[in-house]
Amino acid sequence: LDFFARWSTSYDGLTESFRDVFDPQCVWDQRPMAKTTGPAAAIRFMDIARTTMGLATIDVEVVSIAAAGGKVHTERVDTLRRTDGSVIVAAPVAGVLTFEGGRLVHWREYFDSATFAGLAIGSNIKTVATSATATMLQFAAKVANRT
Repeated sequence: LDFFARWSTSYDGLTESFRDVFDPQCVWDQRPMAKTTGPAAAIRFMDIARTTMGLATIDVEVVSIAAAGGKVHTERVDTLRRTDGSVIVAAPVAGVLTFEGGRLVHWREYFDSATFAGLAIGSNIKTVATSATATMLQFAAKVANRT
């Protein structure tokens, strides 16, 4: 839970948590959006979110959590905030984190990208939001995975 708790301290705390926990080959698969490999690509993706949405911190409310072996299943509500503390979006997320040797090696997250985008831009037009979000985040994933 420390991994998620650090996201709310500052943008630097958020990105440092990625550097500290991610294995160099960690796959972060945000279905249906971006897939990144390694901490540098994941941080580049977050940098894009910072630039495009004004992301500064993320408050994570863990609704439920279960662990077996090296797998951790989470149900969360992530609240993305700007520097002034105002909310960009608060959205439910389910995730499966796989750890080996104390490092995060695979992380799958599931959420409704249209709802996320619609809330983030303050509209309910799911079709437009889905198309725009998919295009933007596919581009962001390509940029983030460049080395």
